Amino acid sequence: GPPELRQLATGFNRMADAVTTALEQQRRLVADTSHQLRNPLAALRLRIDSLQPRLPDTATRTYTGVTAELERMEHLLDDLLALANAEHRAGELAVTDGAQACCDATAVTAAQAQLWHLVAEQDGVHLEFSPGPSVLMACTEGELAQVADILLDNAIKYAGSGARVETRCFVEGANAVFEVRDDGPGLATGELPRAGTRFWRSERHRAV
Repeated sequence: GPPELRQLATGFNRMADAVTTALEQQRRLVADTSHQLRNPLAALRLRIDSLQPRLPDTATRTYTGVTAELERMEHLLDDLLALANAEHRAGELAVTDGAQACCDATAVTAAQAQLWHLVAEQDGVHLEFSPGPSVLMACTEGELAQVADILLDNAIKYAGSGARVETRCFVEGANAVFEVRDDGPGLATGELPRAGTRFWRSERHRAV
């Protein structure tokens, strides 16, 4: 092609490489931070656990609250790491050719629904998977499984005992769709815009 087009292509490739490198550095920073914070958290948990036999009965409530907060911090570290990996992958697909990543979404959904079936049963939730033809999705099996786990976990946790949770995959126009639907109480109209906010939870579910 003409020199101008070659120069533009070279500049764009350099920019894409720089963005990918920056995303990888961000992911590594979060991963390293998460790893480094785990060590003092683990040490703190051991020290608190060693205190339990020496605590009077009146301190049981405080001890339970401290251990619950430690668990919450550990979960937050896991969430931050998962978020960093997800954002890195999304940024990577935005500047590279992600066509090579492909999976059978129907098969992945069936497998994850089977894994969550016992959890749903224990919580009194009826989990259904609607089988159908293979649906190809532009992501890896691991990425879709992670998304499925989060959505199924939320549906089972918040729909409530006696609820029905359905999951399925289908094609809608040019899009492959993975859907989790439940007949639980749902969110209030004012809460819907915040549903995609990081780590947000409805006030009604703070204690869940």
